[in-house]
Amino acid sequence: MAVDHALPMATKSTTTSERKLPSLLIALKMIMEGTAPHTGKPFFRSLVRNLAEVLDVHGVWVTNYIEAEHSFDSIAFWLNGKMVDHFKFHIPGTPCEGVVDRSDIVHIPERLLELYPSDRDLPLPSVSYMGIALRDEDGKLLGHLAMLDDRPMAEIPEVFAIFRIFASRATAELIRARSQKRQEETAAKLERLVDGSMDAILELDAGLRIVHANRAAQQLFEARDEAALLGSPLTQLLEPDSLRKVQRTAANLEAAPGTVSNTFIQGHIRGKSSKGSAFTGEATMCRYALDGRPFLAIYIRNVNERLAQEEKLKELGLETTLLRERIALQDLGGIIGESPGIKRCLEQVMQVGPTQGTVLITGETGTGKELFAKAVHQASPRSDKALVNLNCAALPTELIESELFGHVKGAFTGALTAREGRFSLANGGTIFLDEIGELPLALQAKLLRVLQEGEFEPLGSSRTVKVDVRVIAATNRDLPTEVAAGRFREDLYYRLNVFPIAVPPLRDRGTDVLLIAEAMLDKLAKRHHRARPVLGEMERQQLLNYPWPGNVRELQNVIERALITSTEGTLGLARTLGPTRSANASPAEEQRILTEQELEALQADNIRRALAACKGRVSGRDGAAALLGIPPTTLASRLRKMGIA
Repeated sequence: MAVDHALPMATKSTTTSERKLPSLLIALKMIMEGTAPHTGKPFFRSLVRNLAEVLDVHGVWVTNYIEAEHSFDSIAFWLNGKMVDHFKFHIPGTPCEGVVDRSDIVHIPERLLELYPSDRDLPLPSVSYMGIALRDEDGKLLGHLAMLDDRPMAEIPEVFAIFRIFASRATAELIRARSQKRQEETAAKLERLVDGSMDAILELDAGLRIVHANRAAQQLFEARDEAALLGSPLTQLLEPDSLRKVQRTAANLEAAPGTVSNTFIQGHIRGKSSKGSAFTGEATMCRYALDGRPFLAIYIRNVNERLAQEEKLKELGLETTLLRERIALQDLGGIIGESPGIKRCLEQVMQVGPTQGTVLITGETGTGKELFAKAVHQASPRSDKALVNLNCAALPTELIESELFGHVKGAFTGALTAREGRFSLANGGTIFLDEIGELPLALQAKLLRVLQEGEFEPLGSSRTVKVDVRVIAATNRDLPTEVAAGRFREDLYYRLNVFPIAVPPLRDRGTDVLLIAEAMLDKLAKRHHRARPVLGEMERQQLLNYPWPGNVRELQNVIERALITSTEGTLGLARTLGPTRSANASPAEEQRILTEQELEALQADNIRRALAACKGRVSGRDGAAALLGIPPTTLASRLRKMGIA
């Protein structure tokens, strides 16, 4: 704003003492009227112009202080009757240098160029100078207000007073402008964060009408822009059940203490876009007050894609589980079987395998305990490390300690070199202690220490060795009976029996014997370079009726002998297996000759078992006919004859 020229103005004179300056009140009024309507940069431009005109000086400027460069950058600069657009200078060697270190006015009445000859930025002619620092309430330098003239500048109290007053006014405006800039930057940053969020954010009034929607919300509800959503009630965007959830949550937030509160909306919410597309979302609600008015914000994350992925993962997981079970049932570490007992054991392997738990595998000799130990190791995080085996019954008592824990040179006669034991070799992996029931009592305490503390001393050494080994033990003995008899330590038994797996005998596994026999025939025929014979119905019955006291190990021996002696493509089980009977048959029953009716009943029972094993399927690769080794038409004929549904 221009200065009111109706007021008396001084004409140019030699010094400020000879000028006819307005009175203090008039000068203040003139400058206040010139600057009052403005804020920000317009205020500073008006201030320097009005100060220069009222105080009749050559130039006035106000600056920002740039701490990193130790320089002043002009906000507004009035010089010789016009505005200088931009002026930036380094402080050292200039009249403004004294301003930085002082809080009061720096006044140089004359000989300015003589005092600062190195300041080439001083406009010519420059004779006098006045400057004052602009500082915040903590004393931090913000900038400065300065003026210079081409005449000497006397120390006039009114001029000093005006200069201080408007320095304070400039300081206040500078603080306000910086605060506003920070607020605008914060608001812009917040706006970027809100608009950059992947979650839809809706700001709601007390009536649950939209007052703000970010870009994600516009995309979620398929609105052309924010204006299309403003004023919309949630009733148009959410399904009734979901709307009631939001309303209940809003009511709970309203009743909550404090001015700001937030909560997760339990369960999913269902929404609909302006184009009718439905979505499922997870939502959080926040309550806050602004200028005394209550507002709500709801944050919605579209989980359609995630739920679809989860559903797909469930399907894949189910398929994987079924595939795993099928693989496990067919050949998990060489384990074959579909009986409930073997399925239970395989489930236990899958449960305990990924853990670090100690496993005790029990079962009769020949049931495949070592295979289950390998399966546990393969299912564990240690599967890429060693699985070290030791049969506790295969070594003399005096050598077991050395085998387990190693020995140093000279520990006993014949110990010519030091040797690492099985526990050291298994460090980081798994050790399988077969026939653990045969371990001498003297060594059971040392094994207990390894299980409890993970440490031991090699034979003949006082050096303690630390190891990280998972222990899997197996036995065909009844360990509780051994404990009661004093032949096995009770504390060791409980340390080993963390996760027991009881492998069922072959006689309790039903038709598993047929699956195993078929697999063995494939494997052994390749090994012996023999044509693979067919396992006929008679041979199947023989396998099912035999009690298998030696379990799978005995079955393998029988199949191998029968394969070697087989002729004309048939398996000679009768020559290798001998008389068969059920597991519970008495010797008298073994000798009895069956009648035709009994044989037919036995055959009918066998067909029923085959149908049950194949879930009623007659033909096909997995049908009962294939299991019995007869054509489907033959089986269908027998079913009709025997009246079997």
